[in-house]
Parts: sequence; C-alpha cells; structure tokens
Amino acid sequence: MHAVDCLDKLRKWHEHPSVLLMSYPCFLSLMREQSKHEYWRYMGGVLRESPGLLILDEGHNPRSSHSMLRRFLMEVKIELRILLSGTLFQNSFDEYFNTLSLARPRFISEVLRELDPLYGVKNRKGYRRKDTKRCKEILARKFFVDKIGRRIHSKYDEDRKKGLNKLKQLTKGFVDVYEGDGSDCLPGLQAYALLLKPTPAQDKAMLKLLEYDCGTRYSLEYELRITLVSIHPWLLTSLECLDKFFNDDERKELAGQRHDITRGSKVRFVVNLMQKCVHKKEKVLIFCHNIAPMRYLMEIFKNMFNWAEGEEMLILHGDQLVFQRTRMIDKFEDPGGNAQVLLASIGCCGEGISLTAASRVVLLDSEWNPSKIKQAVGRAFRQGQEKIVYVYQLLTSGTVEEKKHSKTAWKDWVSRMIFVGNNAKNSSHAKAENIDDEVLREIVEEDESDLFHLIMKDEKLMDRKKNETTAVFHMKGTF
Repeated sequence: MHAVDCLDKLRKWHEHPSVLLMSYPCFLSLMREQSKHEYWRYMGGVLRESPGLLILDEGHNPRSSHSMLRRFLMEVKIELRILLSGTLFQNSFDEYFNTLSLARPRFISEVLRELDPLYGVKNRKGYRRKDTKRCKEILARKFFVDKIGRRIHSKYDEDRKKGLNKLKQLTKGFVDVYEGDGSDCLPGLQAYALLLKPTPAQDKAMLKLLEYDCGTRYSLEYELRITLVSIHPWLLTSLECLDKFFNDDERKELAGQRHDITRGSKVRFVVNLMQKCVHKKEKVLIFCHNIAPMRYLMEIFKNMFNWAEGEEMLILHGDQLVFQRTRMIDKFEDPGGNAQVLLASIGCCGEGISLTAASRVVLLDSEWNPSKIKQAVGRAFRQGQEKIVYVYQLLTSGTVEEKKHSKTAWKDWVSRMIFVGNNAKNSSHAKAENIDDEVLREIVEEDESDLFHLIMKDEKLMDRKKNETTAVFHMKGTF
C-alpha cells in the first residue's frame, strides 16, 4: 500500500505543474536502484529524471563524502537547485566543498578549471575511463582543500586573505547571504563559557581513566567517560565496563559519592544556579546528551527542593514517543504550571520547537560542532521570548572539553571569515571583562571553593543570534 500511495503521488505530480514535498529519509528509501521490485526502481528513475527544480532545506545535512543521501541527490539530473542553510560551514573544507557541489554540480569542473594547472590535459593520470565523474570530484575536492582550505587555516594573515579571496571568486554569483532582521524586539542574549576546575575526586577518577586510555584519545567511548566524570564522578558507575578501570575498593568509593554534590564541579554550579532561579521564579533549560546525568540531576532536585518528575521537573529524551515530548513541552511552556526545569537532549528539540518559557540555558556537554550550540540556544532565544536569555556552556579545564571548545570556536571563526571577511576576530579565549549577569556574578562572588578557572563571554554567539544569517545557493542568473 505504501508503494501504491507513492506511485499515485508521482502520477499526480506529473499531471499538472506542481510541487512534490518529501523528507530526506523518504527520498533515500525511494532511490532503491538495487531493489528486486521494478516499481521501486521505476520511482527512483522518475526522481532522477523528472524534477525541474530541486530545493534542499537544511542542505548542509548530506555533507559527508560517504553519504548515500548526497550521492543520490547528486544523481538528480537537474541544474536548477536551491540549497538553504543557516549553519553552512560545519566541520571541514572537505564537507564545505561537498555542500557547494551539491548546490551547484558544475562547481566541480569550475574548481578544476581554476585550481588544477593540468586541467584539460588528455589521458592525465588519476582518471579512470569508467569512473571519470567520480575521479573528477575527488580531484577537485583535493585541490579545493589544499589550495583554499589550507591557506585559510594558515596562521599568516596574507595566506588567509589569499585563500578567502580565491574562495569568494569561485562562489561569487551563486552564494547569497541574507542577514536576519535585528529589529525583532527580542530582549537580549548573554552567553558565557565557564571553564570550571575539576574537584580532587574528579582529578583522581580522570587519572585512572587516562591510565587505560592511552592511544584511544578522543574516541567516542573516551569522550563519554570524560563527559560523565566532568559532571560528577558517581556517574561513572552507570558504565558497564567500570571494572576495567577501577578495582572493588575504588568502585565502592565512587558509589559512596552519590549524594555529595561537592564532588562534581558542574553539578555544584547547576545546584547553585537552581537555588538562585527558584528564588527569582525563573525557569531553566538544561541540555545533556546522556540520560544518566539528567536522571542524576532530577534525583538531586527531588532531594533538595522536594520536586516531583512530571510536575516541577520535566525530562525530554529520544526514548519518548512524539506525543509524550509534546506533552512535556506544553507543560513547560504553561505560564500557570509548576514546571521549574526541563532537562533535554538537543536531538529531541527540532528546529520548530519553542521553549521560550526558559530564561536560562545550561549546556552540560561540550560540542565539536558549533551549530549544535546554536541550535540549543535557538530553542529559547526565538520569537516569543519576553526575557533576556542567559546561556552557560560548562567546560572542565584540563580535559578534552577544553580542546573541543577551542576547536568549536575555531570552526565558528572560519565560518565568520568566509561570510564576514578576513577582519573577523578570533576571541575564543577572551576573558570576560565584566559579568553583566547578576545571578552569575552572585555565584562567582559567593564561591569559596575557587570553582572557576576562566569565565569567557561569547560575544560571537550574541552577535550571531541578533543578526542570524542564512546561506542560499542558486544558479547564477536563474532567479
């Protein structure tokens, strides 16, 4: 019946000039070129041959060189394409090239014509007769990264300027940047990156983890363990492989730290913040990738404030059904409700979700991708927000989290250089000259345990959200 429904929609699409809307997963499922059923192969052929215009929303998503979705989109035989993206430069110039060539397939030939000194030479090495198109793309990507990406990476201003000028020359005429309207009357945004000192208990646990993690630094498993211990050492007990790192006595010691919030610097900050917000009757939004820290914080709030899950504290995670998430969001947004805090994973909060009841946002985890941070902030700082939004990104000094923050700031700097120009400043480690946030200032002044290593004010994020940009790619002279 699903196949019949799809065939019926494709028939109606051809009968009259019309628009066919579909999700990326749906498109991927219909492009079944290897299917044993002829009707699936037929529908894939229709999608490759028939479109007169291809519009890709969130077009940066299929950016990997190994993405099946990107490969199928490249097979659609249409030059008229519009690609929309609010977070264009994500991780690397490899991915940036893939996004540009997805929006403009002939960009591959344009890069080779401009950057390859042997372009047009017949029978040159590196091309295979049966796979010329694929080899051209690989070669163009290599030239793009080597002659543009590496120059922009350079520590020398002159090299960066040359790389940026060459990039603008290649993309001129099909990349448009639209600045958001800054007169939307939003009350304001203040964003801080807080570099917290690890407690002695955290230092001890991290040293044990490092003894067994030599050679596996920055793997997903390693980052998970560091993330958990950076929030609170007791969270390591949620790992199944705990006995690999700690003996029986050490595991008992970790288990005994469960109710001692002073053993975790991030937990201590969150508790201090919640005490202030309860007094001021402000709602708080806490983002975390993993369920264990969210459950642990809810346990602490229950003991400290006598709160109940589903009433004063709400949780949003991927194991919930859609209607359950919707119900939690409605409860949190209800101005007359009891909800004080919502703990959520970023993945559960899609682009359309508004959480404007929160005036304070806490990011428990560090991120490699700056767009994830912007997405989290954008859930609260959006149309309908009536209060100043305060954002706290929590990082543990001396760990991979500090490195991730530096890398994320660098990616954001490169993205701003591409669109703003070479005069964009990299102030990723700039110490906050003054703290305009009254609550944060009170926490710092009352801190007797020397919790903070460095407080950085994220001016870039504040300016970016006031004047949000959307990159639009289109064929020159078409629209």
